[in-house]
Amino acid sequence: MKNKTLTSIDLLRKAKERSGLSQEILRQSLRALLGAISEVMDDGNNIALDNFGSFELRTVKEHIVTPPPPNNTPIVVPEHQVVRFRAYKNILIYHMKY
Repeated sequence: MKNKTLTSIDLLRKAKERSGLSQEILRQSLRALLGAISEVMDDGNNIALDNFGSFELRTVKEHIVTPPPPNNTPIVVPEHQVVRFRAYKNILIYHMKY
């Protein structure tokens, strides 16, 4: 069985069923939440969402990658930051709590 990838619209529909709130209110709330997460991480902070997971900002050191032939000229990838999400162990039962 292949897993289906849900879009934000699918998630909003599911949240509407659970909460009874309008889809527009939920959409605005989701955008506000994601914007706040992005803003906090831009400031260099990590985020922990209770009983769900954490977003961590990590620095990847400069390294060299060599693409496959015929373009196998080495490329230097500069040091940069990436966001890593780590789900808490109980994320699969989160829906039972709320």
